[in-house]
Amino acid sequence: KECNEDCNFKELILENHYNTYASAKWTHSGGEMFVALNQKGVPVRGKKTKKEQKTAHFLPMAIT
Repeated sequence: KECNEDCNFKELILENHYNTYASAKWTHSGGEMFVALNQKGVPVRGKKTKKEQKTAHFLPMAIT
């Protein structure tokens, strides 16, 4: 697949050292739609996500 404007995300660095990623293009009812995974690793629909949800928090790790 080719990268297009749907592949652009806004990275937000939270105070708890986690990162969230919101779509740069898409919103739902004026609110941001975040990348989120549930406990089993299944994607959560963007319109059901919020910045405060644990499913949308990602911990960055250094690659060594």
